Amino acid sequence: MVKALLLAEVEISRRVVELVESSFRGLLKLDVSRVDLGEVKMKAFDKARGQIRADLLLDLLKPAGGWRRYAYVVDGDGYVPGLNFVFGVAYGDKAIVFTERLKSTEELFEVRLAKEVIHELGHTLGLGHCDDPRCVMYFSNTIRDTDRKGPGFCDRCFERLRRAASGI
Repeated sequence: MVKALLLAEVEISRRVVELVESSFRGLLKLDVSRVDLGEVKMKAFDKARGQIRADLLLDLLKPAGGWRRYAYVVDGDGYVPGLNFVFGVAYGDKAIVFTERLKSTEELFEVRLAKEVIHELGHTLGLGHCDDPRCVMYFSNTIRDTDRKGPGFCDRCFERLRRAASGI
């Protein structure tokens, strides 16, 4: 089982944790901790765009502890060069999910947040984007794409995930 730590600037409901863990079907245990990223976020903030440069922020974040994977929930809007915005990014053992474009009703926000955390943690475990628009690993170009896809992995992605998790 992969142990992951979710470090969040916003309140993470039990429902989000349950959605994330259930999507990984016993392969991942998620712990949650509140964190203040204000100072490090400012180092990655692009004033001209009014957004946080996601790749720079990911480089600046230095997690500590015995966790296998880290996901940060950042209150704000992110981008990477070449894209107008991103819902999240991941490389190595770290991922970031930005809240700004996920906001809606509380219930819809929780589902969207869970999907993006699952998606980005999937990347930290070696999964790429999937061509199945129902799979959580499908690339979300718009919020409608996120709303359409499920919180679960397609069979092909889950098998890849299972093999990756067994090697950790």
